[in-house]
Amino acid sequence: MEFLDKFNSDIIRIWDSFARLEQSIATVVLMLIAYWFIRYIVLRRFEKLAAKTSNDLDDRLVHFLKQFLWVIALFMTVILVLKINNIAVSPLLAGAGIFGVALGFAAKETIADILSGIFLITDRPVRVGDRVKIDSIGRHWGGWGDIVDIGIRRTQVRNTDGVIVNYPNSVFSNSVIRNFSFEDTAVRVRLRFQVPYDADIDLIRRIVLIVINSVPEIIPDTAQLVTRSLWDDTRGHLLSGILLEVRYRIPDVRQRTGIRSIVLEKLLIAFRKKNISLAMQQIQYVN
Repeated sequence: MEFLDKFNSDIIRIWDSFARLEQSIATVVLMLIAYWFIRYIVLRRFEKLAAKTSNDLDDRLVHFLKQFLWVIALFMTVILVLKINNIAVSPLLAGAGIFGVALGFAAKETIADILSGIFLITDRPVRVGDRVKIDSIGRHWGGWGDIVDIGIRRTQVRNTDGVIVNYPNSVFSNSVIRNFSFEDTAVRVRLRFQVPYDADIDLIRRIVLIVINSVPEIIPDTAQLVTRSLWDDTRGHLLSGILLEVRYRIPDVRQRTGIRSIVLEKLLIAFRKKNISLAMQQIQYVN
């Protein structure tokens, strides 16, 4: 104990021998070293430990700490430098509180993005690497994509065109998100087409099953053909005929578009060989 007391007194004596400017510079340097040590030594160790667990909550907590660590380090550095220079911190904190309220009203969207980012990290509706479909991500680029990063303010999604979409967390969390990677299960794919009322449904069913079973990427014995409606109920009576729906399952949702294209092309070729026509738009003449 005496050794520790003497050591502490020597450290305090050496520290007091420095000028305020030197103490301020030393504080900044020590905080940078502490930030570097925690960020690149401690948190990396925690990342390796979290990667070995089956639960991804610890991975998200480490990711959250990495995002906020610089804010904590900056705040502590400013407080310590102010105290070294005998600047009262309490009035500044009180004034900062009032300023913070005003800033909160001015930057409410940014604060909403930050809070939404915290909820995304803790609630875990999506994870980095998940394939998702977001209903309101945009028109031209479509809603399919992979989660690249979940940040404090924005979530990055790489869509199927390879474009990175930076999505505000407040908008992202309020969107309807379909996560196709949350569970390792097969995904059902649907495609619809319409045939005339006098079409041979049994023949079409046999053709559909032969076509789908010829595609190796489709899970065997998952194909079926169902009758959806006697007309296209999404477009009224513009198309008059029987609305059919093909269903099958695939192991990886990322192959959905490619497999669907192959199935459609094979169906068109098979229909042409058997002289099966699709329903045509009804033209109405007005006198």
